[in-house]
Amino acid sequence: MQSSEGHRAHGNPADSWAYERTNHPRKKKKRKAAAFAVILVVLLLCAAISVLYIRQYTVTGDSMEQTLMAGDRVFYVGFVQADYGDLIIFDAGETYGLVIKRVAGLAGDRIEIMPDGTLIRNGEVVEEPYMMPDAFGNSAVEEITVESEKLFVLGDNRATSVDSRDVRVGQIPLDTVRGVVTRMLRDTKAN
Repeated sequence: MQSSEGHRAHGNPADSWAYERTNHPRKKKKRKAAAFAVILVVLLLCAAISVLYIRQYTVTGDSMEQTLMAGDRVFYVGFVQADYGDLIIFDAGETYGLVIKRVAGLAGDRIEIMPDGTLIRNGEVVEEPYMMPDAFGNSAVEEITVESEKLFVLGDNRATSVDSRDVRVGQIPLDTVRGVVTRMLRDTKAN
């Protein structure tokens, strides 16, 4: 049975197979439309993730100097688990609102702070090249153990930071953490 142009051959399997292997304008349009739909869905998902999960925060104060200066902007995501050294944004309540600090201890860690602000975690000195020592020697904290479902956080500028060393902030409950900083932009006008 012969097939006319643009119609599928019926009958002979060889003719049908040959028809399927040839390029047809309608099939190309369907493939292009499907590819376009996939790209559109991926772009919409990326936009939704950025709107829902990537947030911006503007730094205030000097507790994170030299890493962050007042006016710097940071971007953070809320679906990442915090780890040692991460900068996190958390809700410190009505008094302080949203705050940015560095994770120094996880649940179960033994934390001690020397007078100059040096961190000792589980009996070992932690190298913190970003830390500004407390020249006044007022940063000492006797060894404590980080409670379950909490974090111990510190500011990089140990002399001025109000952080987990202070009873007004204390250890941070995990459910107050808004996100982990993924990107920082320096405010060049202010500095």
